[in-house]
Amino acid sequence: MFTIIENNYRINSCILTVKNVIQGVKMERKSSFFRIEFAVILLVISIIILLDITQKITIDISIPVSCLIFLGFLSSFILPNLILTWLAIFGTIAVAFVMLFGVVYLPVVERIILIFTFPLYCWLGAIIKYAIGMRGSALSDRSNIITYTQHVNSITKLKNSANASRYYKKYLNFIKDSASDSVGIDVTCIQWAHSEQFRQLNPAEYRKVLRTVADDLKKYRLPDESLYYLKQGVFLIFSPQESSELRKELQVTTERFLEQIKFNNQDVSHDLQFKFSYVNVNFANLKKFATFEELEKKLVRQLETDIIVEYQ
Repeated sequence: MFTIIENNYRINSCILTVKNVIQGVKMERKSSFFRIEFAVILLVISIIILLDITQKITIDISIPVSCLIFLGFLSSFILPNLILTWLAIFGTIAVAFVMLFGVVYLPVVERIILIFTFPLYCWLGAIIKYAIGMRGSALSDRSNIITYTQHVNSITKLKNSANASRYYKKYLNFIKDSASDSVGIDVTCIQWAHSEQFRQLNPAEYRKVLRTVADDLKKYRLPDESLYYLKQGVFLIFSPQESSELRKELQVTTERFLEQIKFNNQDVSHDLQFKFSYVNVNFANLKKFATFEELEKKLVRQLETDIIVEYQ
């Protein structure tokens, strides 16, 4: 129980910050885009300028410089950053030692170009690789957040009807495979009556009441039950097949905490009304509720005929 409550708190915290995270991802994505463009433009311009210089100096070293550019850029993508750093350092030291103290018949300008070409393009390649990684991470984070918000209602922090349908389908397959009347699923539907009118009256208080109902369901219902929010004040509970005594006890507990929830508007406290419907699905009546849509229709018909309990 405590583990579930702790997980719910984590989900609450995540949902509350989704908007800020999405905005941050968009900013990060935009910043990453400009970093990539800037690095690529700098790379192209530097190559053009460097090759142009090599063709105008005393000795044409355009071919070895082109090879160093290619090797530096390739190394930055295939080597880890630590190895790349040490390779650039030791490579620069080794080449500088040969150029400065060895017998090399090259002018000073050509020597300097050959010494610093490889580490320069290792650095530019590392920048581009980092920028590409940042963009990919930003796109992945954004995709994960959008997927999460599509599956979880932002007000109640409960999964939606699409998830309920998938869960029900999975449980139906389990019942079919068991081929036993002792295996089944209890489905309880709770509807906040006239919720649309309350939403129009005070949207902020409407959202607060929905959150309160959802939080109380998480707190007082059984840990192995699955809770969903379908639409406009309608909650759905999937439970493993329970004894009639346990189901009645849960019903009383649910009615008790719902009775304590009030709708406050302009210093006026309004009592709320809730309707309940219940269906037990087992191997015997499996064909009657072969899809989630058929189950939902049955629950809705019961809600329409249910006597509204007004809490005073």
